[in-house]
Amino acid sequence: MAGGGKVSPRQKMINMMYLVLTAMLALNVSAEILKAFYLVEQSMVKAGSNIDAKNNDIMVNFAKQMKNQPEKTKPYYEQAQKAEKITSDFVKYVEDLKTQIVTHDGKVTDPKKIREEDGQLVSKSDIEIHAFLMISPEGPGKGKELREQVNKTRDGLLALLKPFKTLDGDAKRIGEQTDLKANPEKGSTQTWESELFEHSPQAAVVTLLTKIQNDAKNTNAEVLTALFSGITAADVSFDQLVAKFIPDKSAVALGEKFTADVILTAYDSKQQNQVVINGQEYKMENGVVKYEVQPNSAGEFKVNGHIVVKSKEGDKPYPFESTYSVFKGEASISADKMNVLYIGLENPITVAVPGANPNDVKASLQGAGTLINKGGGRYVAKVSKRGDCKIVATVTVDGKTKSYNMPFRIRSIPKPEARLGTLESGTHSAGAVKAQSGVYGTLGEGFAYEGVNYKIVDYTFVFAPKKGDAIPIQGRGTALPGQAKALMSRARTGDRIIIDNIRASGPDGTRPLSPLVITVR
Repeated sequence: MAGGGKVSPRQKMINMMYLVLTAMLALNVSAEILKAFYLVEQSMVKAGSNIDAKNNDIMVNFAKQMKNQPEKTKPYYEQAQKAEKITSDFVKYVEDLKTQIVTHDGKVTDPKKIREEDGQLVSKSDIEIHAFLMISPEGPGKGKELREQVNKTRDGLLALLKPFKTLDGDAKRIGEQTDLKANPEKGSTQTWESELFEHSPQAAVVTLLTKIQNDAKNTNAEVLTALFSGITAADVSFDQLVAKFIPDKSAVALGEKFTADVILTAYDSKQQNQVVINGQEYKMENGVVKYEVQPNSAGEFKVNGHIVVKSKEGDKPYPFESTYSVFKGEASISADKMNVLYIGLENPITVAVPGANPNDVKASLQGAGTLINKGGGRYVAKVSKRGDCKIVATVTVDGKTKSYNMPFRIRSIPKPEARLGTLESGTHSAGAVKAQSGVYGTLGEGFAYEGVNYKIVDYTFVFAPKKGDAIPIQGRGTALPGQAKALMSRARTGDRIIIDNIRASGPDGTRPLSPLVITVR
């Protein structure tokens, strides 16, 4: 064995014994066994070529899938290309290692001095060269390096499957079954490289290295196969086909065209898919969900939801969205609050034409005002001058335009009424009077529009006791002045409260209100 520095007598004796042992081992390996190693090696080389051909076919199929389904195939194809690169680099690394062994680490360059005429290695029985390269403490440590490369290559190939949830099972199976691993036997005190390369003839070592190359190719084949299967792993299977006749609309006006789509649909009769429509879950029967709803108003309504389909990737929702329109039974243009439009208010209008989508109907106001489209056949009319006007609706069906109109009256908002809290003019108990704290303007319950408010600007509050002089107080805003509240707190039977000169501000501007007179009983 090669060494450096002065060698002790004891070490010389150990070295001599090692040489004798090596010679004895070499003599014990018969020519038949060495030839058998050579035959096994050649068989493995052919097997490796077959694996290469198989992997090449998979990559050809990947290329075809890239043309047919590029978006779906691309993530798997990119991982497959990485697998090919990892495997190719590892196989080349091992091939270079074999070259170092059979050429005595580059010292033999003549091919005739490497292999005999029958193809066997010239140094087939040698156990020194590779021992020095692979496991000797004084050598370059190629055995440890090979062990690290084997495990790195295996882990690198398996990692390519991790991005795909559907391939978790494949990754686990390949990891458990692959022979591409460099771990010593359980309970062994030797390293993996010592178990494989110590005391083995060169013919056996080269054969083992060829096997390791094939292990990598086989693992690559498993990874490529799993990746290719992943392209269709998420596909949903169907076992039933149904023809569907879907009309654009179920009713048409005379002179209109009736159109429909005839399509072939597929579903899986063995799978119960979850169907959710507008937040409510429905049961599917024979691939169909019956959705029924009875609208209570005209207009356009949205329907949205999703169907959950089970696949190898897990539950996948497929969303959908549509709209349907509800029309009244006859042509109509109607005000939601009678056929009167009020100055200063947003007057709601609904326009509907039977057989036509509200979004296809165009409406306008002829007169002193404007019509604002809110969508779905709903509008807001704003008018500015007393008198009359018309709402005109037009719709074009199959190139023919039809018009409808309805007259409306434009009026001012009715005069608001003043109230002391909740009290109208009239006779009220002293307790009810004392409980009030402000002055308000209201249109009363008889007015059709809700939420129309008038804010009190100012007024004159007069407290007229049954006996004594009247006391006037000026008020501003809704809340009563403190002095007025104090006077009201001592109200007695026969006293009167008069609120006059009232001004209130509302949608149509500032208006005077009629006086409010309350008598305490």
